[in-house]
Amino acid sequence: MISQLVTVIRSTLAFVLPPLVGMLWFLACLPLGRRRAVNSGIRVVTWLGLGLAGIRLQVEGEVALLEQRPAIFVINHQSGTDPIIGARLVRHDMVAIGKYELQFHPLLGPLMKMFGTVFVKREQGMGPQVLAPLLPALAAGDAVVLAPEGKRSKDGQLLPFKPGALWLAQQSGAPLIPVVLHNSGEILPARGLLMKPGTVRVTVLPPQPATLTTEQLRQVFADAL
Repeated sequence: MISQLVTVIRSTLAFVLPPLVGMLWFLACLPLGRRRAVNSGIRVVTWLGLGLAGIRLQVEGEVALLEQRPAIFVINHQSGTDPIIGARLVRHDMVAIGKYELQFHPLLGPLMKMFGTVFVKREQGMGPQVLAPLLPALAAGDAVVLAPEGKRSKDGQLLPFKPGALWLAQQSGAPLIPVVLHNSGEILPARGLLMKPGTVRVTVLPPQPATLTTEQLRQVFADAL
């Protein structure tokens, strides 16, 4: 009973406090420049969010590639924690993609707008017409983080991959770097409300050719999982 109560309190604080602190931190750092304010805000929000929830990351593989810029980091999508995990791994000089409805969230919406998130309507898919606004960010030397499945898997199994990440890599010439999340679904399942403390295993794989098909890229993740 006590452990459940602690989980509820920690999870609630992890949902509420980081966006509030992040917005204030961003505004305080803004006189130093927008890029510095965003980078600093990402570090603070992700450190605080994962710390309050009791989530640790065990990162293996080509870890140094997380510093690559420009780059397209693709992650599999098991959990509501995946965006904050992806942001914590990449940390700086990055642009993320979020579902359209999130911009209206009272806490996450303003924060994500401050950080330059590109919002996408799910029915639009992840095609070239949606992802084209990310090309200038890659040309400027930023990283892009996206989930080619487009939505969370309900059972942990990989969903079909959409071609957007491969198209971005072909158009920009930026390396395509898979980041495999092994068990984030155990921390916060697709329909879960509470984040459970625990360790999320992450594997950073070598860059993949932009000439892969979506099924071949999906197979890279399936093999790692």
